[in-house]
Amino acid sequence: MTTALAGSLGVAGTAPAFAQEAEAAGQCKPGVDCPTAEEILLDTITVSVNRTKKAPVNTLASVSVVRLNDDDTRPAATTYSDIFNGMPGVTARMDGDDPGASVNIRGLEGFGRVAMIIDGARQNFQQTGHGPNGAFYLDPSLLDEVTVMRGPVANAYGSGAIGGVVYMRTISPSDFLHDDETWAAKSRTVFGTNGAKAETGLTGAYRISDAFSVLGSFNVDRSSDFKDGDGDKVYNSGERIHAGLLKAEIKPADFHTVTLGYLGNQFDYDTGAETATQYDTSVYEQVASARWEYDNPDDRLFNIDASVFYTGTKKDETYLTGANVGLGRSFDIDTAGFNIANTSRFEAGGLAHAVTIGGDFFQDDVETWDEAGAGGDLYTPSGKRKAYGAFIEDAVSYSNWLEVIGGLRFDGYTLDSSAASTDGSRLSPKITVGVKPFEETVAAGLQIYGSYAEGYRAPSTTETLITGTHPGFASFNFLPNPNLKPETAHNFEIGVNYARNGIFTADDKLRLKAAWFHNRVDNFIDADFNFTGNWATSTYQYVNIGEGTLKGFEIEGMYDAGAYFGGISASVIDGTNEDTGEALATVPAAKIVTTAGMRFLERRLSLGAQLESVFAQDDVPSTVSPSDAYNLVNLFASWQATDNLSLGLEVKNLLDETYTEYLSDQPSAGVTVLFSLNARLGG
Repeated sequence: MTTALAGSLGVAGTAPAFAQEAEAAGQCKPGVDCPTAEEILLDTITVSVNRTKKAPVNTLASVSVVRLNDDDTRPAATTYSDIFNGMPGVTARMDGDDPGASVNIRGLEGFGRVAMIIDGARQNFQQTGHGPNGAFYLDPSLLDEVTVMRGPVANAYGSGAIGGVVYMRTISPSDFLHDDETWAAKSRTVFGTNGAKAETGLTGAYRISDAFSVLGSFNVDRSSDFKDGDGDKVYNSGERIHAGLLKAEIKPADFHTVTLGYLGNQFDYDTGAETATQYDTSVYEQVASARWEYDNPDDRLFNIDASVFYTGTKKDETYLTGANVGLGRSFDIDTAGFNIANTSRFEAGGLAHAVTIGGDFFQDDVETWDEAGAGGDLYTPSGKRKAYGAFIEDAVSYSNWLEVIGGLRFDGYTLDSSAASTDGSRLSPKITVGVKPFEETVAAGLQIYGSYAEGYRAPSTTETLITGTHPGFASFNFLPNPNLKPETAHNFEIGVNYARNGIFTADDKLRLKAAWFHNRVDNFIDADFNFTGNWATSTYQYVNIGEGTLKGFEIEGMYDAGAYFGGISASVIDGTNEDTGEALATVPAAKIVTTAGMRFLERRLSLGAQLESVFAQDDVPSTVSPSDAYNLVNLFASWQATDNLSLGLEVKNLLDETYTEYLSDQPSAGVTVLFSLNARLGG
């Protein structure tokens, strides 16, 4: 299966474990409507939009999930483009000369519009340049699960997420160790033909006692410049990565779990086009987090999830070309904060309530400098920003066919620097109604929902304070704008969930999610480039354009009959600057991804193919270059040779298509063959 489709419908676990999680999340009442194992085999229990746990196919929102360590997923998910490829409305922007990833959800990206979270820790790094305005640096080999919540409906995860939330969870001892194991170790090796990719990693875990277990993981990745479909080398597309993770799970008492984690990533690479300024770049990102969970199915009053975190991203660049050779510049962004939520459950008037109350806070501390005085510290200015909020949501259900969710969130922020200070606050409501009126008909398993949610995003330090003169012959001026207003999103969504077993055979399963959305963003912040005909008098400034509108349709589905499977993911999005009538620059091209495969040898061998069809993106503003349509054919195979040894093969871009993704400066890789080997021991 493809990573995203297989992951979103992957094995969730045993029936008793699911029943406890489902009841704790307010999905069912004990002994009444908790699903059986057969009904949820292809539904992964994951974090939901109100910070409880639920399967995506049962969630009244657009949610997708990827499990990277399932045996049945594509064997070599080596990039974030691989991970998000099968998710509708989601695009990972990655330039060939920078391993950092930026996620675009429904045409919104940059400056925190999509909340990127790793083990509860916000990822707010940003550097002004020709790429996306916001990226995170994390080796995907350390991840166990990635959940994407599209739209502002998931603002329980913090301020600013008017586009959506990407919640990434690294490997934990409880994920890695089997129930009957005290220890386990697993090695992972990947080789690739295009760019001479060589990756190797080792993960080990030890259960010291029933109350204490630890895990360590380390990965090394090397690659050189890859070639595009024409056989031309893509300049500065090689990289060197060292990544490590330490994690401990402590259970001081029944139903209490404390998770302590630290991960560090070192990325070394050269960046810059062959004809432009080039840099020797080193990025070190570290994330430290502590999380406490109290999850007792018999306790109806308390179900607590609380975290504190620190993220530090330091990017050092040394000039390799031009008059400043040997001089350096640095971009250092630290983010620290906490979040807490509690869910209480009770029944009143024949209605079941799950009330979640929570709060969160984070602070960005941005420090930049440019030894050459070339403006790097002006384009990404130093400063401090604080964002804080609190929310309450009540999920009300009646007789397993009606669900109503109402919520209210308060957001506030302050921004301080030597140049300016701003602040603001707002209340944002949310209402969702879902019905399952067809349970006694041939349409059993069909759920229809509608929602309205608002979100609030404060201006970033860069948007507010950017200043200086653009280098080179195009020496226009950047202008600060301390009067920027926060963005406010108003999102309408209508969706359907469909889960049905035994359609054509006794054991086949179909899962489907589809949604139409309309997101109006008031005071939308966009870059205004005023070219006067003279570079010296031209200006570039972030301004509130008034209103930006994004609307579209997306669908994600998977059919699995055991011996064979198939899936589809598709999205089409339209975005308009209502002031000018032009398209918004960050709206991705329409895309359809179809997957089909078969399993043999008692499901130990999986073979499959994927067709990715991307349409031309020619409805773009005058300052952005359009992109051409392209089709990619990918093949994949996975063989579980023994219980402890698996091999994988993947052929990406089989037809050697030459293409450049929309908003990317460099072409993507031509045909690439990846081999993977995983070996595991435990006892």
